[in-house]
Amino acid sequence: MPTPQIDSTNSDVMHPLHMGLESLGLKKWLVPRAGDEHLLAERTKIIAAYQQDVITALPEAAGAVAELAGLINERGATLESGAPTRRILKSMGTSIAEDVCVLTANDGIYRLTAAVLCFPNRWRLADKIGRTVTEIHDPVPGYAVQMSDTVDRFLAKLRPMRAVVRSNWGLSASPTLYLPNLSPPVTARADSDMYLRREEQSFLKLAGTGAVVFAIRTTVTPWEQVPKSTRNAIIAAANALGPKWLAYKALDID
Repeated sequence: MPTPQIDSTNSDVMHPLHMGLESLGLKKWLVPRAGDEHLLAERTKIIAAYQQDVITALPEAAGAVAELAGLINERGATLESGAPTRRILKSMGTSIAEDVCVLTANDGIYRLTAAVLCFPNRWRLADKIGRTVTEIHDPVPGYAVQMSDTVDRFLAKLRPMRAVVRSNWGLSASPTLYLPNLSPPVTARADSDMYLRREEQSFLKLAGTGAVVFAIRTTVTPWEQVPKSTRNAIIAAANALGPKWLAYKALDID
């Protein structure tokens, strides 16, 4: 499935708080794509070097992780659905190109209870595991006031086995996919020497456990290879952001 496209005629849809959800057929969810070999090789290296940092699970996530493994195995994978949760996640991390975060509900409130996160963008699992979706987004400007209730309702009403997808963007001075630390800001302009970091973020509620799988497919593209219309849209969106958002996204503007 093509990554959701940037609307170069409307900078409002480029704002980070714009959800921009699109329906995604289940058969197109977490399927291999051309070029995945590079991503899988990088994921294998990262897990070997940083396993304790990029894989985590709380006991209450065991059923959801096993259910997700079974679903992925239906696509032809060979994950050990009966293995310990962390081993399943490790196998998952080297078998699919997407990072996976598992959100389980307690009294209707979803919390992050398991994840394999090889390509973090300035955040760490250790800081987020066990926290609610609102708590996870505490650093995001305006999230608690403008988006928290909307996202909670979306997760509660998401129909089982109906995937949806959105696109997120960021700019980085480095092509490195593993970026858990804060980074210096880059300047959003046409001739900058930087990289566009795109995240295709999908949501799917599992039928058995009711857990929500938040999957992230990350790609990094040299800025000069990004289509001009997309570069213009991102520059316009960056110029429309306030100081708090610029700081959060590590951006400068001319």
